[in-house]
Amino acid sequence: MNRNELLESIAGTVRDYRSGEIPTISANGINRWVSQFNSNEQLIILSEINHLFKKYYISLSKTRKFLNSVLALSDIFGDNLYNGIKHTKFLNIQRKGSSQKDLLKLTNEISVNKYHVDINRHILNPISYIYLDDCLFTGNTVIYDLESWVENNIVKNVTIHLVFLGIYTSGFEYLNRRLVPKLSERGISIKTWRMLEFKNSQRNPEEYDCFWPGEVVEDDFVNTFVGIVRGNAEERGWNPRLFRPNTISPEENFFSSLQNRKIIEKAFLKKGSYLCSLPRNRQHSMRPMGYEYLESLGFSSGFITYRNISNNCPLVLWWGDTDYPASHPFSNWYPLFPRKTNERPY
Repeated sequence: MNRNELLESIAGTVRDYRSGEIPTISANGINRWVSQFNSNEQLIILSEINHLFKKYYISLSKTRKFLNSVLALSDIFGDNLYNGIKHTKFLNIQRKGSSQKDLLKLTNEISVNKYHVDINRHILNPISYIYLDDCLFTGNTVIYDLESWVENNIVKNVTIHLVFLGIYTSGFEYLNRRLVPKLSERGISIKTWRMLEFKNSQRNPEEYDCFWPGEVVEDDFVNTFVGIVRGNAEERGWNPRLFRPNTISPEENFFSSLQNRKIIEKAFLKKGSYLCSLPRNRQHSMRPMGYEYLESLGFSSGFITYRNISNNCPLVLWWGDTDYPASHPFSNWYPLFPRKTNERPY
């Protein structure tokens, strides 16, 4: 595909991003965004972004289809779907953000239209519970939500179904280590359902469905950020996750090719490191490849839905706002996906 074809293709894929909240992402806007990179990188970046979004961008229609399929699962609701949904409690317990509320609203629309059951109705003795969220990243959100809820409610000998649009395997492994044993003490079992699964276990870097750049040494901004990470990690006695090791499988699953992976990851790391240099007092979790508390280059997610983009994604995709005054750090970068935040980043 040539440049114009790629721009139109990407715009068509993400046309419902934050629909009604922001202007529709256009081919011109995408061209403005990619033009901030070196000219020899731009076509490859567009090609890879087009490839990734075709596979992983979660539109409203994909979300509806997935929730429809969940409400039809006999493994959750039994053979009598009407009766099963009627006696299932859909939890609304998320402590921050609106992803759970939005998904519950959408699920209720489907349930009312298809099964004539309002999932918000009061249920005396639920036969099971459902916890909805858009994505399981580190696992901390669902762990804290459910730990707090279980402590404040008399719940035992039931199943809680965790339903996500996407999960990251490292967070899923952490959830199984920390949450499952605690709940099993009360006879509570966990079952997990997802639309997409992203492999990101460091134990198997050959299969890694995230951005994870190899070593970059010729860029001053990268070198400065890596020095900060190493210094902070040394103070805490941590072993930081930095560059991707050279043991990369030639069979690339996330990107279209290994060569293109290297090019786009390097470009995102260099520009992201530059963005990290702009704020006078950078938030600790702000990292070139996405927000993350642990010392690293960033979480490096590629999870984007029609509702929003996660701050765990590389900064170049969402950070910045050229409508800000020239004195503000945001003014230095035009984002592809303007992000809706839960709190002010500065």
